[in-house]
This record gives sequence, C-alpha cells and structure tokens, in this order.
Amino acid sequence: MSTARSIQPPFFDREIPIAAESEALARALAESEARYQRLVHRVGLGVFRAAACGRLTEINPALLRMLGYSAESELRGATLATDLFADQADWERLRSRVVRGPLERTSVQCKGKDGTCLTLRLSLRAATDGEGRVTWYDGIVDDPTDRIRQQELMRRTERMACLGATLAGVAHELNNPLAAILGFAQLLLKKELDDETRMALETIDHESSRAGKIVRDLLTLARKREVERRVRVNLNDVVSYILGTRRYALETHGIQCSLVLDPHLSPVVGDRAQLEQVILNLVNNAEQAVRSANEHGGRVRIETKSEGSFSVVELEDDGPGIPDESRERIWDPFWTTKATDTGTGLGLTVVRDIVSSHGGDIDVRPPVDGAARGARFVLRLPAIRFKETLVAQAAGETASRALDVLVIDADAQSSSFLSAFLAARGHAALMAHDVEYALRLADHLRFDAVIFDSSLAEGKATLDALRSAMGCAEARFIIAAGDPPSTARLPFPLPVSTALVMRPYDLEELRVLLED
Repeated sequence: MSTARSIQPPFFDREIPIAAESEALARALAESEARYQRLVHRVGLGVFRAAACGRLTEINPALLRMLGYSAESELRGATLATDLFADQADWERLRSRVVRGPLERTSVQCKGKDGTCLTLRLSLRAATDGEGRVTWYDGIVDDPTDRIRQQELMRRTERMACLGATLAGVAHELNNPLAAILGFAQLLLKKELDDETRMALETIDHESSRAGKIVRDLLTLARKREVERRVRVNLNDVVSYILGTRRYALETHGIQCSLVLDPHLSPVVGDRAQLEQVILNLVNNAEQAVRSANEHGGRVRIETKSEGSFSVVELEDDGPGIPDESRERIWDPFWTTKATDTGTGLGLTVVRDIVSSHGGDIDVRPPVDGAARGARFVLRLPAIRFKETLVAQAAGETASRALDVLVIDADAQSSSFLSAFLAARGHAALMAHDVEYALRLADHLRFDAVIFDSSLAEGKATLDALRSAMGCAEARFIIAAGDPPSTARLPFPLPVSTALVMRPYDLEELRVLLED
C-alpha cells in the first residue's frame, strides 16, 4: 500500500519571496496614496474629511480658498458644526440624514474666515463600522457662483437671440430704402447747387447715415455682429478653453471627457465670444443628456479635424440620443424635452443661428461606433484662405476705363440708384431683377463686373453659375448685403476677386472695388 507524500519546502526558503511581496505591496500603497493626495490637492472642488465628532482632519486647498483661509493649519482641528456651518442646526439635520444614505449637491450656508455667509453645495457621505456606527464623514464642496453667473449669461444670450431675429428682419426692410436715400443724396451733392438745396441734401445725407448707424447698433446689441467685427479664430483654442472650464463639473458627475485636437486645423473667421457660446451650449446639452440617461456617469468626446475647405468640430455623448422624428424639431425656438425650469428651448436655436451667420452648418448624426444610444453634433465652419487682395486708391470724377456692369437686385430703388451712380462714373449698366434673367443676359453679353444683392444668393452654386455663364474669370463680383441672414447664405470664405459691401453704400468704397 503506497502512501501519498506531500513535499513542502522548508519555511525559511519562503521568507525571501514573502518579504519581497510585502515590500512591493507597501510601495504600491504608497504610490496610490500619493496619487490620491495629488488629485485631492489639484481638484477645483473643495474636499474634506471629518471625524465622527465633526472635527476636520483633512482639507484641500480649494476648500481653503472658498472659505478665505490661506493655510490648512487655520482649519485643522475645527469642527463642522461651529466653524464651517453658519447655523449649527443645519449640520445636525444633515448628520441625521446622511446616516440613511449619501447626500448629493445639497445647498448649505457656510461661513468664511471673515464671517461672511457663503451659499455652497455639499455632497456628503458617512463611513460606518461593522456595527453601523459612524467613523468619519467625507465631503465635496462646490461653489455655484460662477455657474449661476454663466447660466444667467446664457439666458440673456437666448433672449437677445430672439430680439436679434426680429431686428434682423427690420434691418433688411430699412436698409434698402436707406441705401437709395443716402446714395441719391451723395450723387446730387456732386452737382452744382445753390446753398439752400445743398444744405437740404447734406441734412438728408447726414440723417440717413445716422439712421443706418442706428440699425447697425441695434444689430450689435442683439449680438448680430457685422463681418468687420470678426477676427481669425483657432477652434482648437476655443474648444480647449470651454472644456477646461467644464471638465471638473463633468467629471464630478462621473462623465469622462476625451479631447482629440487636429494640430493642423485651419483657423476660421469669426466672433470668438459667439463661437465659445456655441461650444458651451453643446457641452451643456451633452452633460444634461448623459446625466438623464446614465445613473453612474458616461462619456463626452470632442474632436476637431479638417474636411476639405471646412474646419470641423464633432461632439459626441452616450446619452439617450435623439429620435429620428425629433431631429429637425430640436432647432425650433422654444421646442424642448427638458423641464420648464431647466431649459427654454432656445439653446440649439442660438447655436444654429450663430453657426449660420458664420457661413457654416451644424447637424446631428449617429455615433461614430454605430451605437444605438447617443448623439453626435457635427459643426462645420469655412476655413481661412490665406490670400488677400490689396486695393489702391485712385482719383478722378469719372473712371479711366468704361465698364460693362451687370446689376442683380430685386429692389427697384436700390437698382435705380446703382444705375444712376454707374452712369455718373461713365459705365454702362444693365439691370436684372432675378438670377434667372441675369443668367440669360450673361449667356449673350460680356460683363466686366457684377453687383449682386445677397438676398438673391442661393449659396456657392449661384455664384459658380454666374461665373460660368459669363465666361470671364477676371470679372469682379461685388456682393451687397444689408442684414446677417442674407450674409449667412453666402459661401464663406468668398472666392478670389469677390468682395462684400454693406448697405447703405459708401460710394468711395464701391468705386474703388469696381475700378481699381
């Protein structure tokens, strides 16, 4: 009968591996603790730990700044009830509630170092031992002051967007008659006139110019900024800045943020403040969508890239997504699926309005990975062409060379003024009141220049069709615009040898663009 034998190594042979494992475990714990301390000290939210009696044992720098303290030693040993809360009864109520479960973002009244009362948001949980007794409290404190100010700014922007839509229509109706009044007044002032008539015409010229400025000021008030107020903007900088301001708030709710920037992304021409508003609205919408669908957090991904002549920003989330039947309605003013106290239904309307005024487009597409949930917003803005056209000034009452000019303008007063102005400069002008008639004229006649009302533009296809029909690549195109909606339909950036002028016209600017 054989007996099974188990051979065990001597105990002393196992001393070395056990010691090595203990040392490795100690190193890992030390590294983990160091990472935890770095995170707590760098986070923008206030973090504290308190003993069961309420005495503070750990405080991070962010909480010190919120309360107005300069060193941790000033608060170490202080108690929540008497040194942090403005009213001790508030702490007692929270302490009795937190034993039943964690508290999330509860508004509390705290007192700063100088005695001022601060409204903060507190997330609190209690750690207990095996018998259910509290051993310590962990708290996260958030100062909502900046967020409230930001939300108020967004609400104000949305209200101004509605006002701006109304003002844009008013401006379009006013600019055409103002252009004709101002233009004819300037033409008549070039003639020999008696003093009384000249004074009357100068008054007309001055007051119509003032009326035009009032219209532009109203548009500026409504954030409908004119093209000349726009500058070169790096979309990577805009996206990085907005995500930097929102990252901590997102990650506090368990939302992971990923950012992929194209280092070779071309800049765009635009209003940086408005473009920041676009990205901020999209990020806030993504946060709300993720929080409504995922109890334990989610993800938001932002990527920039180039697509042909466009610079593109994509923002994707893993929220509930947007049903097919609602994809067009989300852009409508006041349409929203949110509660009345959390949304006005204007955020995406503002986004589309700003993007359109910059010559871009935005739409909603399925997630890149084909997931059933989630939404992906794709924003495209025309990239800058690094070619500029310099125009030299020239003198003289009539042009040095007579030009054949095609005027495409549906407004009779505006086209009548342009006809008179061109004739006074010695040019031959033909009028077309729509694009179809203009194309028929261009098929049979050769023109040196085209003055084109932007309200008739249907995008790049219209300009390309006119250029093709004229058969003359050297012909100058001058697009006249009087309001942001008509300007937004133009194919920015404009092709080479195409200029944009604003009504009411500046006659010298118009002359230089035509003749120099």
